[in-house]
Amino acid sequence: GRISVSRSILTGLFVASAMTCQGWFGAGQVAAADADIVEKMTAGKIERIMSDLTLVNVTEIDNNTYRFEYEGLKILVFNKEDTMQLYAGFSGAKISLSRINEWNKTKRFTRAYLDKDNDPVLEGDIELTGGVTEKNVKEWIKTYQVSIRAYKKHLEE
Repeated sequence: GRISVSRSILTGLFVASAMTCQGWFGAGQVAAADADIVEKMTAGKIERIMSDLTLVNVTEIDNNTYRFEYEGLKILVFNKEDTMQLYAGFSGAKISLSRINEWNKTKRFTRAYLDKDNDPVLEGDIELTGGVTEKNVKEWIKTYQVSIRAYKKHLEE
């Protein structure tokens, strides 16, 4: 009597605990690809990342160069396998070197400069050597998008 009731209660508690833990751990799981460690970027991985982010008008220029549109700009993505770079040129915008320097002094994760035509540029890089997750790469692109919006305002000031 008493022992079987205790076993039933313990079994019920164990099953409930296991289900609760599964819920906790399952809820925190990220997509399998997001957790993959990337040390060298492949065309397939970058295409999946860009698709997951639902970037606008993604175009493959060649095996290691892509373009997408954001905030009215054409953003280039250069894949050098163990590094990646995002690049946006602001054709026709005018900004002084002191304003460019101010950006570089006060902002992180990007660098600004004037190209050969004196047009402002904003670049961002990510190093893959040693490994990052695909989620890190996605967050890098999102951070760059935030920087693009801020840089556009900086150019207008």
